[in-house]
Amino acid sequence: SFCASNVPVFCTFSDFTAAMPAAISVRPDGVGVITMDSPPVNSLGTELVTSFKQEFPKLVQDPKVKAIVVTGKGAMFCGGAEITEFAVMVAMGPEKMKENNPVAALSEMMDMIDASPKTTVAALNGPALGGGAEVSLACHYRVASDKASVGFPEVNLGLLPGAQGTQRLPRVAPLPTAMQMILQGKPLKADAARKNGIVDAVAKKDVIEEAAEWALSHPPAPISKREVPKTNRFMASAGGLEAGLNTAVNAAPLMIAPRAIIKCFEAACSHKSFREGLQVEMEQFTKLVFSVESAALRHLFLSERLAQKVPGIDEKPMPLKKIGILGAGLMGGGIAMCFIQKGVPVVLKDAKQEWLDGGVKKIESLWGGQAKKGRLSKEKFQQYMSILKPT
Repeated sequence: SFCASNVPVFCTFSDFTAAMPAAISVRPDGVGVITMDSPPVNSLGTELVTSFKQEFPKLVQDPKVKAIVVTGKGAMFCGGAEITEFAVMVAMGPEKMKENNPVAALSEMMDMIDASPKTTVAALNGPALGGGAEVSLACHYRVASDKASVGFPEVNLGLLPGAQGTQRLPRVAPLPTAMQMILQGKPLKADAARKNGIVDAVAKKDVIEEAAEWALSHPPAPISKREVPKTNRFMASAGGLEAGLNTAVNAAPLMIAPRAIIKCFEAACSHKSFREGLQVEMEQFTKLVFSVESAALRHLFLSERLAQKVPGIDEKPMPLKKIGILGAGLMGGGIAMCFIQKGVPVVLKDAKQEWLDGGVKKIESLWGGQAKKGRLSKEKFQQYMSILKPT
C-alpha cells in the first residue's frame, strides 16, 4: 500500500485549496471517470483518500452512470501512500492505533471500489506503485497504457502492502510473480503485468477510451470474491513460500519485512477467507510500522530526499571547459577517456613520470586498437590525443 518504487516514489502532500484531490466527470457514453489529482505523484494522503470516498459514491448513485473508470492525472496513476503521515501512526502508539487506525480509511476506500455494483476499471495512465497498485487491484479490471508499470516497493522501507495488496495479488497473479513483486520489490511493465494476469489489457491508443469500452462490455468482477488459484495454493503448501523467503533473506539478511510478508501470503493461500487474510495483513503491517528497522529505513529515505532540496541552492553549474585528473591509473585513465570523448580537454597528472607515461600509453593503445579495427576513425583518434595533456 505504501509506495517506494523501483525507484521509491513517496512525496509530501501539496496544499489543496481550490481543486478537489479526486475529481469526477461523466462521459457522453455514460462512463463516470474519477481522477486522482495529488501532484506530483497522486499520493494517497488523507486529503485524497477523504475526497475519493466522498466523490466515488456520487458516480455509483448517479443513474446516468453505467460504469466507472479510475485514473490518475498527469504521467502517474498513483505513487502510493503519504510516507510523511506515518509519523502520525508511530506517535499514536500500537494500542491507540488499534482504536483509531489511520490505515483503515485507505482500506475502506479499497472496499468501496471493490463493492461497486457498477463495473470499475483502473485506467493505468502511468506507474501504479504501492498503494496505487492496490487501488488498481480494488477495481474489477485493469487497462494499462504501454508506459504503465505495477509495483510493490514497500519492502525497501521495511514494510508490506497494508491496504489489501497481499491478499489481492495472489488471487490474480502466479505465486512466484507475486512473491517477486512484494518480497523483492520488483515492478512489472505493462505487458509483463498483462501476461501475469495483473493487467487485463494494454491499451493501443488512449487508455481512458479503452478502459471505458472495457467497463461497458464487462460485468462487475471484484477480486475479493475470487478464489486463490489452486496452483498458488499447491505451491504454497509444497514449500514455495519457504523458497521465496530464503531468496529474499539471502539478498537482505537483516530485513524483517519478508517474514511478515510470507505470513500474509500463507493466510491468502490457506483456507482463510479474504477478510481473515486482511486481519493477518493488518497485524503484520502494524508490527512493521512500529519496528526499529522500518523507522530507520523511512528516516534514511526522507533524509536523502531532503538533501536534494537544500533551500537557496538554485545555481546552475557552468559548462566544463577543461578537466584536471590526478592519477593516470585504470580509473583515472578511464575518466579521462570519457571526458575527451565528450570533447572536454583533460590535463592528466600523476605522482611519478613512469606512472603518467604508462597511463598515457594505455589510453593511446585502447583508442589505437579501436582505430585499427575501424571502430574509430584516424582523424577522431588524433583529435582525442590532441586534447589529452599529460603533465
